[in-house]
Amino acid sequence: MVGARVVGYEPLILRVYRQLKQIDSDLRGGLMSEIKSVTNALDLRYMQVHFSLQEGSSLPGSKLAYHFLNTEFITVIEKNERGMMCYVKFEFKDRKTLQLEHDGLEILEVKSETSTSALARVMLRGPIAMMFCEDNEVWWVNPTNLTSSGFSLTIRGTRQGLSRIREQISNLVGNGFSVKLSAESMHSPEFRDMLPRKQRMVLDKAISMGYYSRPRGCTQRNIAEVLNLKQATVSEHLQSAESKIINTLGF
Repeated sequence: MVGARVVGYEPLILRVYRQLKQIDSDLRGGLMSEIKSVTNALDLRYMQVHFSLQEGSSLPGSKLAYHFLNTEFITVIEKNERGMMCYVKFEFKDRKTLQLEHDGLEILEVKSETSTSALARVMLRGPIAMMFCEDNEVWWVNPTNLTSSGFSLTIRGTRQGLSRIREQISNLVGNGFSVKLSAESMHSPEFRDMLPRKQRMVLDKAISMGYYSRPRGCTQRNIAEVLNLKQATVSEHLQSAESKIINTLGF
């Protein structure tokens, strides 16, 4: 009914409104000065890194996967010498996990929660988080999450910054991690021109179909069906093209 007053919901509405205002304030103030310092950079790219829990077993954050079904990074609020403050969404079977102490992660405030998930403001102090605190040319962005399948990290930054981060991750977990570049990198003519015709054809189709978009717009199987190729052939061409481009970038 228009103009009707819903009795009893005002406290909830006000609480949610205040939380949204606080989040908006955090986002506006957190990294603006840092981002402005590289707004003139002409070579900003995305890079995605993935490694398994076994490969990252020496990292404190790997233990989070035993407490939470999914730990999803939402956004950075602030980076300083103490660590990286950010919003994180947790999914769990038992909410008591929110009350535990976790290596490399401190839950500062639970903003909102249900019986199976929670949005929290946290401080990350693990070695990977500290890499980003010390480098102003790279940012930890979405989609980034930790599950039982491993740690998937999406990074935005300059070519030099991404190269430094990749080297530091390699020093931490060895060479047992995969690297994917985004459509911006893959679509660059300077890289496509150095590829053989068939690799370039498959790569162009993958780009146009959104394979390198976030989230993916298609699968390798979809690309294979359109090009009338075997999925294994598409996979081989894409992996080879990605490898050549990554090596050319110095990653």
